[in-house]
Amino acid sequence: MNPYADLSHKVAIVTGGAQGIGRAICRRFAEVGIHVIVADIAQDKGEHTRDEIIAAGGSAEFRLCNVEYHSQIRDTVEAIIQQHGRLDVVVNNAYWSVVKDVVALEEAEWDKGMDVMLKAAYLFGKHTFPHMLRNGGGTMINIASIHGLVAAPRYPVYAAAKAGLIHLTRQMAIDGGQHNIRVNAICPGWIFTESMTLTDENRRMAKLYPRGRPGEPIEIANVALFLASSQASFVNGQAICVDGGLTAQIQEVEFWWRGVTPFIGPVA
Repeated sequence: MNPYADLSHKVAIVTGGAQGIGRAICRRFAEVGIHVIVADIAQDKGEHTRDEIIAAGGSAEFRLCNVEYHSQIRDTVEAIIQQHGRLDVVVNNAYWSVVKDVVALEEAEWDKGMDVMLKAAYLFGKHTFPHMLRNGGGTMINIASIHGLVAAPRYPVYAAAKAGLIHLTRQMAIDGGQHNIRVNAICPGWIFTESMTLTDENRRMAKLYPRGRPGEPIEIANVALFLASSQASFVNGQAICVDGGLTAQIQEVEFWWRGVTPFIGPVA
């Protein structure tokens, strides 16, 4: 029995779908028969993701969309509805941020980060939920972060946007639930994507994670697929951490940064 048979022939949009976590979600969705709209500002990479999905037997298209701008979100949704008559799943994954403290952070950088990582989710809800309602329901999945739950140095716009996205998820879930529109968030930890290289710093960072390694994009994609499906029909308004257990532990990082391996069991 195929647990994802209900998703066959449905239509999903994944913002920031050209690479990394977004690319993995697009590929995983297409594997179960979802028609995937790869939405991104990186046209070459987005078209490559589309082409590899089609080459693997899936159904996909690429749409150039900068989620920083309301008009592009609205026009993208309208074009999808006009072409396909439906939009069943929205994955808000697009990202933009900088590493600066609040003194160094420019107001324009704060605004751009908020527009891309938080406001866009509100706008996709504004423009897709009426269509989902007419089609009997739908699902939104917001890619938040563990940074929306706990703070790290010099990441104010990212942390604030992701924290806001988690609570916006809850709010939209409350409003949409009775209309069969479910909204959930995924909070990834460190995910090692194709744009990264393994360094000594990365190896040291991996020791902070109880799993002893970073996550892989497919591990986020698998959770997104579950949330999009009827297997998660009673999961609504949740922020699911996919972080290898990082946020489950007390962060006594001094021992870890010194390379001390924790023991299991009594000391002889």
